[in-house]
Amino acid sequence: MQQASVERFSDLIGNIYDCVIAPERWTEVLNEIRNEFGFATAVLSAYSLTNVRIGVNAASGTDPVPTMAQTSKEYVADIVELWGGIERIRQYPLGEPIIRSQAVPEEIILGNRYHREWALPKGLFDAVGVALVREKTMIGNATFSQHESDGAIEDAQVDGLRLLAPHIRRAVIISNLFDMKTVEAATFAATVETLTVGVVLTDEDSKIVHTNAAASAMLAAGDPILTRHGRIAVQSAATTTSLQSAVAQAAKDEAALGQKGIGIPIPRPDGAPLVIHILPLRRGQMRSGLVQRAAAALFVASASGPPQLPHDALVHLYDLTPAEIRIFELICDGQTRDAISSELGVSLSTVKSHLFHVFEKTGCRRQVDLVRLAKSLTFPV
Repeated sequence: MQQASVERFSDLIGNIYDCVIAPERWTEVLNEIRNEFGFATAVLSAYSLTNVRIGVNAASGTDPVPTMAQTSKEYVADIVELWGGIERIRQYPLGEPIIRSQAVPEEIILGNRYHREWALPKGLFDAVGVALVREKTMIGNATFSQHESDGAIEDAQVDGLRLLAPHIRRAVIISNLFDMKTVEAATFAATVETLTVGVVLTDEDSKIVHTNAAASAMLAAGDPILTRHGRIAVQSAATTTSLQSAVAQAAKDEAALGQKGIGIPIPRPDGAPLVIHILPLRRGQMRSGLVQRAAAALFVASASGPPQLPHDALVHLYDLTPAEIRIFELICDGQTRDAISSELGVSLSTVKSHLFHVFEKTGCRRQVDLVRLAKSLTFPV
């Protein structure tokens, strides 16, 4: 397969974000991703755990969604086993593509009922899985299968999914705030007003263009968000810098936004965890016409748990990816690179590549320096 062009990649990311307000487009977008990176099938699912409801449930290159849903229900235990069991699945970093054949022993795969009865008859011999959401209220995953005629899964395919993953994650999380319903451009402002989460629309300089009732109440109380010189801010100076930087990036080049602006934690005196998710609005036919002058929509929502330090600091101060953070944590726990490769289900070369990026982004040269950095970030910065 060939690498996607920059323009094509940007268009693909724009289409992903359009799914926030038009979730019925997920099947079309999955088809684009599948064709771009040479996968035989693509399946995306997100489930609300609060009202036992399927949010996003889309598939491309495989059985129709109703049939796929019934198949998944019939083989649910086998599918979990195929990816190493529930405990192993919980260890996979969010947003990191995991090649199944590298993560799970061959004898388990070959002996798996779902693999024998459903995948192999279709010529699907391997797959890449990406955990998108793993919260108390929602779980979501994407799976891309490889046909035997296309040979082994290539690094370029994994690299492509790694770049797309944070954008898919952001789209799924924010779409859930809209209850996974289609939002018409003409009624966007009215729909935003009905949300119980705070919504702030800003321009590229983080200046507030519009707020819904929930966000207006937050601003009036100065908790958890506030205004400084007309710009959206929070009490923490470091978090405000991260927030405004992410807004500027969303306005300038949403494709380069990466995981910035997903779940920015807001430290609060009362300890009630809240996060901010940022949705770019400038690109795309559907989003660009929602609100004039608005470059981004900021959603202030409940977090699935208290802020994690140094995890959150590593994200917002050093722009580490979930996979890089997990490797950072395991290195600090004293694990070897070989052990990390086995635990995360990725190749040793992938571990070395992520570790190189950790050193590069943090400015550390040795593993002992990473341990010192982790200790220094134990408390809010």
